Amino acid sequence: MNMKKLFKDKEHLIAAHRGDRSIKAENTMDAFKSSIGKCDFIELDVFFTKDAQAIIIHDDTLLRTSDVNKHKNFKKPYRIADYTYSEISELDFSSWFYKIDPFKSISNGYILNNPKSQKISKLSDILKFSKKYNMPINIEIKDMSNTPFDTIATRKIADLIEEYQVKESLLVSSFNHSYIKELKRYIPDILTAALVEAKHPSNLISYLKELNVFAYHFDVGIACKDIIKEVNKNNFYVNVYTVNSQRLRDKLFNEGVKSIFTDYLENMPM
Repeated sequence: MNMKKLFKDKEHLIAAHRGDRSIKAENTMDAFKSSIGKCDFIELDVFFTKDAQAIIIHDDTLLRTSDVNKHKNFKKPYRIADYTYSEISELDFSSWFYKIDPFKSISNGYILNNPKSQKISKLSDILKFSKKYNMPINIEIKDMSNTPFDTIATRKIADLIEEYQVKESLLVSSFNHSYIKELKRYIPDILTAALVEAKHPSNLISYLKELNVFAYHFDVGIACKDIIKEVNKNNFYVNVYTVNSQRLRDKLFNEGVKSIFTDYLENMPM
């Protein structure tokens, strides 16, 4: 699926935030496979291991989404950048989900408490997945400013995108906008998006034009009709995260938002 064509041809898009994470452990292959047929594209996060392997994980530590504290060869604070891909591959990235039941999917009877061990995925696994299932992907490059990978992350990601020939099905975003600029130098026609959270940049439209992005992603907490209208008027797509109610989803779509990132691909609360 061509990401640009998807945005051009379809009015309201649903993005699976870290996969189908209300019923599967986030950023796992289980969560991505469960998203098929339920969304228009999948959003996921990329960080780097000690041996410079691009893996799919949201946090910069292993504690929240793995069983790392059960493994004696890992030490606090369990930073991803301190361990190799081979070492991290020993961990289970799904048991925490069934234990904590973060979205109450088990207690509400939407899924069974039947944990299936999930290992960490590489970005290369996801690019192959995208090709196999014709599934567009939004890659968020995590901010690695305080790691050894700050200067090499975009180059390595660009190399993988070119190796697997999947750029047409991708949208690449980051809170670190220097990564967006750098990626465009390696792959000039890749679709990119600026991510923001607490506030909109000053001189927003000029800023987005200078970044040469395809889309603008911002937190639902700073969504407002005037911003949405202004960004749309200047031909940038507006995508809002994280939208977990039907009423809010419908309101944002009515105000001109192109896509919403949601944790609920089924059974979204009102």
